[in-house]
Amino acid sequence: MAERGHRFFGTTRVRVTKTVNAPLRYVYDWSTDYRPDDGGLSARRPRPRFRVLRLSKNRVLRIRTTPNGTPDPDVAVDVVRLDPPSRWHTDQIDETDRESVDYRLSALGPKRTRLTLLVTERWLTPDHPTSAELAERLSRGWDRYIGALESRYRAGRPAKG
Repeated sequence: MAERGHRFFGTTRVRVTKTVNAPLRYVYDWSTDYRPDDGGLSARRPRPRFRVLRLSKNRVLRIRTTPNGTPDPDVAVDVVRLDPPSRWHTDQIDETDRESVDYRLSALGPKRTRLTLLVTERWLTPDHPTSAELAERLSRGWDRYIGALESRYRAGRPAKG
């Protein structure tokens, strides 16, 4: 008998690279400081809510719920593996896709950092974005995050907390 499971309608792979005007350690600490109020940076309306469970020093489980106008909100679960000081990996499961992201940081000098995201999405719906559309969405999102990160760094605020 054939194995039952989800049907994948496509796989999208993209690479997004950004330059951040902050030191590598600051970028890593800010990016991996998973908190319940992370939804405040989201462009989504209504904003998602997060529940964050620190399973160990290098493991985080994050659950995102987003109201969608029905009694059942959209739900996503992230399993994050931290590899300080310059890498982390996220596997995400939600109702429309399975996403895997490798994050890599490299120093471009004492106060500049390159962030590279290697993203693979396996879609559970035939209506999914092209590689170019996904790359553009990720790029816009990270532009927003990087703006917040750089603002916090320039203000002399700590990366965590």
